[in-house]
Amino acid sequence: MAFVVDCSVSLAWFLEDERNGFADAVLRATEQLDHWVPIVWPLEFANGLLMAQRRRRIDRSARLDALERVLLLPGLHIDQGPIDMAAISALAERRDLTTYDASYVELAMRLGVDLVTLDRDLAAAATAEGIAVQTPGRASAAQPRKRYAARTAA
Repeated sequence: MAFVVDCSVSLAWFLEDERNGFADAVLRATEQLDHWVPIVWPLEFANGLLMAQRRRRIDRSARLDALERVLLLPGLHIDQGPIDMAAISALAERRDLTTYDASYVELAMRLGVDLVTLDRDLAAAATAEGIAVQTPGRASAAQPRKRYAARTAA
């Protein structure tokens, strides 16, 4: 089972003041499961760390360390497919998202996998598009969902 993970979750892996049990469970799941991010993710992730440094939430060495360590995570796949700007823009317009956030939903739709997020608006938009979403309080990425557990038991 693979999943798309958004930047709200991946940043929480490296920002101590955003760490939580859900993000930690997703991080553990990345050791065994493929996780996908859209092509915009590296810039969004790097910018989130830079903003945290500027706000004195982390120091420069922590930012640079996170930039190196995140790329070493097993199972990380940065989507290299062509960007369908019209489809992403239409999705963003339809669900009142940024095009950056819509790219996560579009990737989950294209791959036919769950979206893992801490962002409530993104989760609501993905759900409205028929995407299975994992957020705190719902099934976590570390726990097989019932539909997958039934397949593996057979």
